[in-house]
Amino acid sequence: MRTVFNILAAVLCIGALFAPAMRAQQQGQDQGQQQGQDQTQQQTPSPQEPTQPTAPIPAYHSPLAGAADNGEDTDNEVTPDTSALTGVQNLSLGTSATRSFWQPHIDVFTTINSNQAENAGGSTSWGESTSVAGGVDLHHRSGNSDLTFSYLGGDSFSNSSSVSNGVVQGLNFAERLSFRRSVLSFFDQLSYLPQSSFGFNGLGAVPLPGSGSTGVGSPFTLGQSILTGQGQSLGNSLATEVDALLTARSSLTFAGGYSLLHYFDNDSLNYGTVNVRAGYNYQMDRKNIIGLAYTFSEFNYSNFDQSIVSHTAQVSYGRRVTGRLAFQIGAGPQISFLHMPITNGTGSSSGGGTGSTSGGPTTLVSWALNANVQYALRRNAFALAYIHGVGEGSGVLAGSVTDQVNGSFTRKMSRTFSSGLTGGYSRNSGLAITASTPSNQTYDYWYGGGNFSYPIGRTLGLTLSYQLQYQTSNASFCIGPKCGTSVFSNMISLGVGWHQRPLSF
Repeated sequence: MRTVFNILAAVLCIGALFAPAMRAQQQGQDQGQQQGQDQTQQQTPSPQEPTQPTAPIPAYHSPLAGAADNGEDTDNEVTPDTSALTGVQNLSLGTSATRSFWQPHIDVFTTINSNQAENAGGSTSWGESTSVAGGVDLHHRSGNSDLTFSYLGGDSFSNSSSVSNGVVQGLNFAERLSFRRSVLSFFDQLSYLPQSSFGFNGLGAVPLPGSGSTGVGSPFTLGQSILTGQGQSLGNSLATEVDALLTARSSLTFAGGYSLLHYFDNDSLNYGTVNVRAGYNYQMDRKNIIGLAYTFSEFNYSNFDQSIVSHTAQVSYGRRVTGRLAFQIGAGPQISFLHMPITNGTGSSSGGGTGSTSGGPTTLVSWALNANVQYALRRNAFALAYIHGVGEGSGVLAGSVTDQVNGSFTRKMSRTFSSGLTGGYSRNSGLAITASTPSNQTYDYWYGGGNFSYPIGRTLGLTLSYQLQYQTSNASFCIGPKCGTSVFSNMISLGVGWHQRPLSF
């Protein structure tokens, strides 16, 4: 893993040496591009108007600010988002009408943590770590293909002998192939992290590829929303989508995907999830869309005798104003069948196999809701998302009822760097529904913070960031050496980043 990272760093350094010459060669090229056709032409475009996924987002760069900014250093034109309302991805504000490009970046951070070992019960132990990360964002258009690719790799080195070093690998891939009356799309999000992906801040303020409300939506993501402590885990979400045009206003969507989460350093629950969806989309006018969707989901745990099958029907509404607003909401009934349902929580997020089982299959009737809104002005942007439904339990619970909300506010400081505030909350309740006096374990997790970037020239910048994480439960849990009913930590990071401007090819 370290060899791969060293090779990547060498490639990025070579790119930095040749970047000025490449920019000089490209100054005479035409940067304008025809804006997408009228939104009334339905969500599935013709070959002359390929579907536009969310543009790759450099570190510190808000996807919302990037789409809405009209500054002198950006392209004013924005191509409308034409993705299906009932598809795998969330609706977006659109993408900047730019040529194919790639953009490397390198970041170095020093972080002090008030509870580096993540001891529960109010115990604190200040520690320091140094993080080095490098990555590349790429957007390539050719013929009927539209591809985006983002990668981030790095290491975090701790000065404490009781805390192991952390390895971070993240990848986000999306490919859309547009035909006359259909669009075929592929999506993949991979992460190899030392902590839960929800609220992850292990490398200063460097975001993971595909993070944010403009990426793959629920239930096609892992749903890892419980703080799990130190320990490497591998997560991957793969999905395929087909959109078939029926008329100029209506289309059908068929999607399928598989997600997995595997823990390497503890006995938390490893699971795999299968998702299949069929949907209908109708474009009422240029801005408003409605849809109907049915989703089948199945969760299976490799180291625990538990499986969950859920059927969800949702009615959806969406509204898009290119470069300004993207809003969607879907709600409906959810019926879940639990094989060998658990009767109590695990009691420890590092001991996922301790829950007991009782009885046969049980039916749980509930409701599911997904909502997402993005709003952007010239240099400011706002995003908020909410999810409710039956989930996998993040490897801590063998299934849970999950409520999750997260939001952000960003202000663009330059073409490459931005500052902002982020925060989120999740509540996971174990599916203990068969016992006469069930003792469901519940986890409440909050995170919040902000970062401020000070650009130094066009490609360098200093960033100061702060984040807090707080988790509590109605029963004792252990995510570090000491157990308790709550864990709290503060993280302060100071770093420098080199983010090359987009290089056309």
